[in-house]
Amino acid sequence: MVGDIQGCFQSLERLLHRVRFNRQSDRLWCVGDLVNRGAGNLATLRFMRDLGERATCVLGNHDLHLLAIVFGGHQPRRSDTLDDVLNAPDCMELCHWLRSLPLLVRAEDVTMVHAGVPHVWSLGEACELAEEVEAAIRGRGYEGFFERMYGDIPDTWDNALAGMERLRATTNYLTRMRFVDPGGRMDFDFKGVPAEAPPGGSFAPWFRYPTQVQGRLLFGHWAALDGDAGGDNFIGLDTGCVWGRTMTAYRLEDGRRFSVECGNAA
Repeated sequence: MVGDIQGCFQSLERLLHRVRFNRQSDRLWCVGDLVNRGAGNLATLRFMRDLGERATCVLGNHDLHLLAIVFGGHQPRRSDTLDDVLNAPDCMELCHWLRSLPLLVRAEDVTMVHAGVPHVWSLGEACELAEEVEAAIRGRGYEGFFERMYGDIPDTWDNALAGMERLRATTNYLTRMRFVDPGGRMDFDFKGVPAEAPPGGSFAPWFRYPTQVQGRLLFGHWAALDGDAGGDNFIGLDTGCVWGRTMTAYRLEDGRRFSVECGNAA
């Protein structure tokens, strides 16, 4: 299981060399954000796609952002580094492959998602809601989903939500969530470590609430945590490679972590 790659393909290659990854017999899971901020986005996408059934990836917010540019008519942001993909002859092929990826994966006692699963959902609900979004991304009219995907509202889950509001809220929980309040309302502003959160607020990290998820839940998205979610059940894998820190892999069989240092040319 590997944390957010974000186009840092050289670091991924070093990490896979360190763990002696065998593409004929091993499996590689990624918690999302394959692309953006690093320089090797195209190589990363081609590598993961070419692994075929040996790779299992979930979509992250940066992956969805690429799809929103390609299919939803949104403009790249100044901080994006997606030109290598957008200018590639196989751009459309790669983006349609991205469309086929899930938002949540469950295998035995292991759940993988990009940002997390809020305490206001059971695991069964999370799986069903993820499937609703996946159907919108993969089905007819997917361009309309990407046109209207962005937005911070609604910021609180309600079972009565319908249409695009329901899809947007689900997408935000699974790919953007960090802090939530006891009622499940998301805060989209604070991205630092929990200890530095503004005092006096009602928000806490999503994994601090009693969870309805059994087994291990692996996630990325929150680089400031540096992989520390404060327990054995929640396993953070984003250790800030794209910010010059490390890229981390987690071996399911024994829970051992492996890391490589990432420089500016990650």
